[in-house]
Amino acid sequence: MRNSITLILLFLFSIGCTEHSSETLLTGPEIIKRSIRYHDPNGIWSKLKASFVIQDSFAAGKESRFYEFSLDNSQSKMVYRIEGLNYIVWNDSVQVFEGEVDNERALRMRNYYTYLWGLPMKLTDPNTRIEEKVSLEELNGKTYQVVRVPYEKDIWYFYIEPETYRMAAYKFYQDEQAGKGEIIYLEGEMEFEGMKIPANRTWYKTETPEFLGTDKLLEIK
Repeated sequence: MRNSITLILLFLFSIGCTEHSSETLLTGPEIIKRSIRYHDPNGIWSKLKASFVIQDSFAAGKESRFYEFSLDNSQSKMVYRIEGLNYIVWNDSVQVFEGEVDNERALRMRNYYTYLWGLPMKLTDPNTRIEEKVSLEELNGKTYQVVRVPYEKDIWYFYIEPETYRMAAYKFYQDEQAGKGEIIYLEGEMEFEGMKIPANRTWYKTETPEFLGTDKLLEIK
C-alpha cells in the first residue's frame, strides 16, 4: 500500500514538473501572443475607431491637463485635441485646425499614442524583434515573465503576468548600460468592444525613484 501511495505521489509530482517546464519554456513571441489574446481577443485593434479621453498629472508644480485623441487605425488616422491645439495626422500628412505644432512633433505624438495605447498589439508591427529568451523578475513583490524587445534607439522590457498574460508594466532604456530610462506601471482596465485597455499609467525614472506623472484614462467612446 505504501509503495502504491509513493508511486502515485511521484506520478503527480512528475506531471506538475512537466506542466511547470512547459510554461517556462514559452518563448518571448509566444508570451506576447498570449498577452495579445488577453488584451484583444477579437483582434479589434487594427481596425479600431474610438476616442480616448485622458487626464494627466505630473510631479508637484505642474498642472493637470485634460485631452483627447481619436484613432481610426484602418485609415492610419489620429486626431488630437487639447485646449488651444487641435490637429489631425493622416498617414504622414498633418493638418492643424487650431494652435501651432510642427509636422515632426505631430508625427511623433501620433506614434507615441498609437504605440503606448496599442500595446501589446503593436508588438506585431513589421520589423519588431521580440527576443526568444524570457526572464523572470520580481516587481513590487510579484514575479513576472519579462520579454525584451530591442529597437534601434531604445530597449524595451514588458512585464507579463504568468497566470493571465496581462501586461502589468513596461520599461525602456535610452542608455541601458547606464540604466537611464523610464518604467511605467499599468493599473486597472477599461473594456471597449472586447478589448482590455490599461486605465492608468504611472511613470517613474529607472535610475532614480523619481515620479514623472500619471495618465488616467477617463473614457473610451
